[in-house]
Amino acid sequence: MTDADIQNIGKTPIGFVTAKNDTTLLPEMNTLLTYDRLVEAGAQDVQLTLFDDVHDTTGLYKNADGTPYQYRGHWSWIYVFNNEVESTINGKTMTITKWVAAQSLNK
Repeated sequence: MTDADIQNIGKTPIGFVTAKNDTTLLPEMNTLLTYDRLVEAGAQDVQLTLFDDVHDTTGLYKNADGTPYQYRGHWSWIYVFNNEVESTINGKTMTITKWVAAQSLNK
């Protein structure tokens, strides 16, 4: 992405959700790099949630030993789908769905 792209994207609220063990889209070469560039460029509303890995949190899927099933790291979308991503903004903790609902094109 060019610096102009970063400046343009930084005008729009954006949230990144990824896992450290994502081997499909390496966070340090993609998400984290882009996040850092946006912050350095002064983006006003950029969120980052970085999970260590992705485990089942519903209790429905378990390994043979009873521990939560571990998905591939690229499956961090599961946390978004289950509304398990939270951010603290201005001292207020909110879920990703509340954060998305609070966004507007005309702020």
